[in-house]
Amino acid sequence: MKKEYHFIKEIREQPDVITKSLESAEPLVKKIAQKYAGRIERIIMTGCGDPYMLGVGATYAFENWAKIPAESIEAAELSMSRTGLLNDKTLVILISSSGKTIKVIESARLAIDNHAPIFGLTNLVPSSLTKISQDYIQTQAGWSDSFPTKQTTTALAVLFALALEWAELSGTLPNDEITALRQELYKDVPKAVEACLLLDNEMKALAEKYLNAPIYAFVGSGPNLCTAMLSAAKMKETSQSRSEACNLEEYAHLHSLSLKPGDPVFFIPYQGTYGVAYREISKRILAYGGKLIVVAPEKEKLNWQEIGSDFFAVPDHSEMFGPLISWIPLQIFAYHTSIGKGRNPDKHIDQQDIEIGYNIYTSPLEGWDDR
Repeated sequence: MKKEYHFIKEIREQPDVITKSLESAEPLVKKIAQKYAGRIERIIMTGCGDPYMLGVGATYAFENWAKIPAESIEAAELSMSRTGLLNDKTLVILISSSGKTIKVIESARLAIDNHAPIFGLTNLVPSSLTKISQDYIQTQAGWSDSFPTKQTTTALAVLFALALEWAELSGTLPNDEITALRQELYKDVPKAVEACLLLDNEMKALAEKYLNAPIYAFVGSGPNLCTAMLSAAKMKETSQSRSEACNLEEYAHLHSLSLKPGDPVFFIPYQGTYGVAYREISKRILAYGGKLIVVAPEKEKLNWQEIGSDFFAVPDHSEMFGPLISWIPLQIFAYHTSIGKGRNPDKHIDQQDIEIGYNIYTSPLEGWDDR
């Protein structure tokens, strides 16, 4: 019987665990928003890897909905170089799925030393992070035996819920808009994620088509910059494939200059001004011989019909929720690429990862050796 890896099983769990995480976190989301809305002038989210990247997506929600400056800073950068502006008006959100990330714990201590309020967002309780954080929210992704997917989407969904609660308390969004966005986040997003799982066969065929590509590029702007970053990360983790991520302007300005004929370029566009810009840049990619793959809401399909690209439609959604929805088929693409290359999508082939882990986490990740 063919082995089914944890990575694909955990991808399939996401509709359920996103719902569970949102429902479980709701009382604490309200508590934290009530505690800090109106007295905080800035939000910093910090983590390493996926937690840092999902923070990039959440910044757009805090700034656009709650109208509060927000930034995601990689935890080593924060703890070693960027503590100068930490103060009692800066909320530091510490994100670590394992709750064991050393640089996140160091950031927590530095924030406390600088009188900055903190709270932890983690999938593991108790953990080093929850011991140092007075307030914390536990996501309900459940145990993981692979590289993160469900831990990431659940944490980001919780941050979106917090940004909406913050906006409601601050009066920065009309009530009817908040109601609609909550309905979409709590009810429609899990259904959309489930619908994206039906793209499995299409993503498998796409992975086979580009199995020998020398590099995979992922391009997203606005909230979908987060989608692009996470997509590139899964390619590196699951199959050790070279990959890059950037926003549209930087792709046009810089990254496209290294494009070679046959290179796959994944666009994660959205309607409006960005959509027009994506289509303009797509002409350059095709002229250089690049292969364009578009993952976008169904309503974007007509705009791409006459452009030479592979188009994969995901359910229509608000732009903010792109990282929760458009990322799903790209998770599946990473999985099938890994399988096609004969790799283990649950574990890097380099055993030295075990030694590296001691420099990253406060204690080894349970079950790593058994993957």
